[in-house]
Amino acid sequence: MKIFLDYIHEMYYYLLSMSDDDLDDFYINDESCRTKLFNAMKADFDTYGPESKQRVLEAIEFILSSGDIEGYWRAVVPHAAPLDEVEDKPSYLRELYKKLTGREPPLRDFGPDVQLVDAIGPNGIDVRL
Repeated sequence: MKIFLDYIHEMYYYLLSMSDDDLDDFYINDESCRTKLFNAMKADFDTYGPESKQRVLEAIEFILSSGDIEGYWRAVVPHAAPLDEVEDKPSYLRELYKKLTGREPPLRDFGPDVQLVDAIGPNGIDVRL
């Protein structure tokens, strides 16, 4: 099975487009800031085609099920934006998944044959128009 961790990053346009002043006022552990972020991420996610949506969700499921959230965290929150450290990473991922799908993420056994793909692909994110 292939897991595309980079697909998560594509939903962070909201953060990456903020001015330095806006970023200074954004606190990722604050509920109201996180709600705005997740709403923007959901709006981006809703423009994706089915394959791209599946890749985002599988990446989140994989990270949650991996037992090594810290090891994969660089795939979750873009380090190009100067943010505070997320205090409860598993909760953050579960909340994001629930915002995107309306349901709790399943804990899955991905088995030993997982291939991490470090690329979005030649055509980028599949966006429905």
